[in-house]
Amino acid sequence: MSTPTLPAAFADAFTVPSTGDLEISAYRLRDGPDNGPALIWAHANGFNAGCYQPLLDRLSGHFQVFAFDARGHGASAKPRGNIAHDYAMLRFAEDLRAVAVRVRQAIGAATPLHFASHSLGGLAAVLLEAALAEAPFDSLTLFEPPIYPPGDHQERAAALRHAPNFIRWAAGRRNHFPDPETLRAEVEKIITYRRFDDAMLAAYLVAAVEPAPGGGLALRCPGQIESAIYANCPDSGIFEQTAKVATRTRIYATDQTVLPELHSWAPGTMASIAANMPRAEARTMPGCLHLMAQEDPDACAAAIIDHALG
Repeated sequence: MSTPTLPAAFADAFTVPSTGDLEISAYRLRDGPDNGPALIWAHANGFNAGCYQPLLDRLSGHFQVFAFDARGHGASAKPRGNIAHDYAMLRFAEDLRAVAVRVRQAIGAATPLHFASHSLGGLAAVLLEAALAEAPFDSLTLFEPPIYPPGDHQERAAALRHAPNFIRWAAGRRNHFPDPETLRAEVEKIITYRRFDDAMLAAYLVAAVEPAPGGGLALRCPGQIESAIYANCPDSGIFEQTAKVATRTRIYATDQTVLPELHSWAPGTMASIAANMPRAEARTMPGCLHLMAQEDPDACAAAIIDHALG
């Protein structure tokens, strides 16, 4: 395990053993209502809990906030032996189950427990309930989980055209930077990252990397792992299982009016997923693309609070 992605002054770090005794790095924010409802936050592929510190800070006024670094990310273990197996979507659900059990032990049996996530983290929550038949949460707030539409869906072709771009991009990511200035310059080349809120960008530049053994900085989620996770998404079969998710759910999708010339397969797919679930609704996050939590943390925090506590 490497150093935590959230600073000690902000959150207490602990580890949770998951499948095969793989260790997941988890966090409990120091601020928050002692007897209030609890929330687990799960991050997107290529990020980690620390990358969302400003968003988590906003949530801590309303919840006992917990977060964790997914396998292959941040301070959690990064298995390399069998990438197809170790980063299959079901592994993330198993990890979330382990974290949820530990959190429940910490907060007691009577405290409401909610879940919110950006992108990849939402897949884990859906599979936890649909494939592992466990529903530990009182609500799910999912910011555009990459649940690909099935073969007969009108957005399937668009989704499959989109997928290889991210697989190739992540595989070719620069993993080492001599200094923070070089990291910032590299990040600013990414069009979607230029849309980040200033505080969220600052958090990313600190949390996404760690000191490299030979000097400089290294990504805390190597491009090889990020790419493998993207590659495991399109044929994961999660869409077909969404009808089994009965937890009260709200799903937020890209605002297609931001870049109307570029069709996104996600909004139509998110609407179909919500329609499949017994107690779900789909909404748009106004003015935002897929990285909505980074673009508008105020709106995303407000959405979580409204859905979970409203």
